[in-house]
Amino acid sequence: MKKLPSSYLEPKIFDNKYIIKQNLSSGSFGVVYLAIHKVTREEVAVKLEKGEQETLDREVYLLTKLQGIQGITKLYWFGSEQNYNVMVIEILGKDLGYYLKQYKQLSLKTGLQLLEQLITIFSFVHNKGIVHRDLKPENIMMGKTNTTQAYLVDFGVSKQIFDQGKHIPFRDNKSFIGTTRYASIAAHKGYEIGRKDDLESLMYVIIYLILGKLPWQNLQNIGDKDRTIVVGEVKMQTSIQSLCKDLPSPFSEYLNYLKGLDYQDQPDYELLKKIMRQCSDANTYDNQFEWTDKVPEKLGEVKQQSSFLAVPNGLNDQNRQNTKKQSYMGSQSSNIVKYIPSNQDALQIKNQPQKIITSQPHIEVLKQLDTVDFDDIEENMQNYPTLEQKLLRLQRFDAKFKEDCVSKSAIHVFDH
Repeated sequence: MKKLPSSYLEPKIFDNKYIIKQNLSSGSFGVVYLAIHKVTREEVAVKLEKGEQETLDREVYLLTKLQGIQGITKLYWFGSEQNYNVMVIEILGKDLGYYLKQYKQLSLKTGLQLLEQLITIFSFVHNKGIVHRDLKPENIMMGKTNTTQAYLVDFGVSKQIFDQGKHIPFRDNKSFIGTTRYASIAAHKGYEIGRKDDLESLMYVIIYLILGKLPWQNLQNIGDKDRTIVVGEVKMQTSIQSLCKDLPSPFSEYLNYLKGLDYQDQPDYELLKKIMRQCSDANTYDNQFEWTDKVPEKLGEVKQQSSFLAVPNGLNDQNRQNTKKQSYMGSQSSNIVKYIPSNQDALQIKNQPQKIITSQPHIEVLKQLDTVDFDDIEENMQNYPTLEQKLLRLQRFDAKFKEDCVSKSAIHVFDH
């Protein structure tokens, strides 16, 4: 566990309430720790930076204006202690960069749901006169307890674009700001960042999550030229049609709409959501993601509408096939099997084994999977870390399918 800087004096308690437990992350911005409220025992995140820096001051100022918006972190306390600026905020779950590492690519269904949530969040953030200016997968996090709710985080380089009710004027010759891979074309040109640029960056992030790549990645033989300049040149040369060729047509329509906006124009957020909903039907938006726990109300009643949408034909089929096998539990879990608790209603079985219909985010067709019943769900399964070992264990298990009764428990073996 990383420790607080040696210059920080004991005890490691902030605001006489928040006790540091362990390091969560660190970077050029400072360090983030997990802490616990000494009375309520509530877990929080503590962000720390050197007192001479101003990033945290800016973030606190903007977060204060954004409090109450769903998808914005709650701010509990801010202060200075022992030459450090300290911010105590709501603790969140994993960021999208983490999930991308686990699944390699995310489903079209997941991308569309994230996009709709984030367009809504940006509509409220922009309504407060604030642009984010540094969108990337690591700055989008899911909730700690509600892993279906997306959060927009890290407002350290964000900016107010309204001054006394008036939009700040357009400027050029600005320094590049943002993350090279996801920044808007305007950012590469040195233009002042506006609301439409946040939404452009958002689409680049979503495309990257779904396809697993962008055309301006992994450029070779750049030499002494600045990578940000080269990436900007490639972005400008890449047509919207080429960028979205492996995606449904609304992706192009979304970007063409933004391209037609002027710097000070307010985007039509509802129109953008309407455009993107043409990619699928209403059943896509059921708050189910690769990482969420999918337990049907009754075994055998999982319908196709709850499955993940396949990424369009021709899209990285080989990559899909080679993707690491996953369960819905996520790769950080050793549980390749999925437990249905005994207090859940189970399908009564008559003369045939239980079956369910399910899908995996990394395959393009649904598979019908047998369900195996037995009483002691946990028996020694932690000693069988791989799917093959678990299957061998299940084959040796002395349980039989039950007939004319409700099963006490069930394991769903995911064959991918």
